[in-house]
Amino acid sequence: MSNPLNAPRPQANSLMLVFRAMLLGIPLIVLVLWLVLAEDGFGPFPSAWALLVVVALAAAAYSFCEVLGFRTVPLAYGGRPADVEAESWRRFTSSTFVRFAVCEAALLLSIALAFVVDSFWVVLLGAVLAVALILLEALPTTRNQQRFATSLEAGGAPSYLLGRAQDTDHRPHDGS
Repeated sequence: MSNPLNAPRPQANSLMLVFRAMLLGIPLIVLVLWLVLAEDGFGPFPSAWALLVVVALAAAAYSFCEVLGFRTVPLAYGGRPADVEAESWRRFTSSTFVRFAVCEAALLLSIALAFVVDSFWVVLLGAVLAVALILLEALPTTRNQQRFATSLEAGGAPSYLLGRAQDTDHRPHDGS
């Protein structure tokens, strides 16, 4: 039985499950805050400065993720491929949680700001921007795995984050 190079890895499936559970908390937080902050509908619209602060927080989170979020110390040569792959996944998982936390910080800081300006709109904008950032920067997609693997492999050692060549079936077909 062959395991294609781009087949979903068990680690990716587990990480995606945890990621979805963490992401589900955001709508629940927003719903609770709507009950607390919104007087009628969504409540009064805040001053422009409050919304600009939320956008600036999201821009800072995006900048962090783009500049530092996918950087890591390159892997050293040597070791069994299975051990190297496990180390690569450990580092990728850790990096994913850091990026998630940084992106979610835009929402958390917008919640504090929402209580200062007494407006649910600030929370709503923070949630929309945070979810968009999380889906772009922290979701464990092939794109993000490739970006992190590039950093892991900067020293020339393979990371096996996207799979191992020996996992594919390269046997010639004998026609039977």
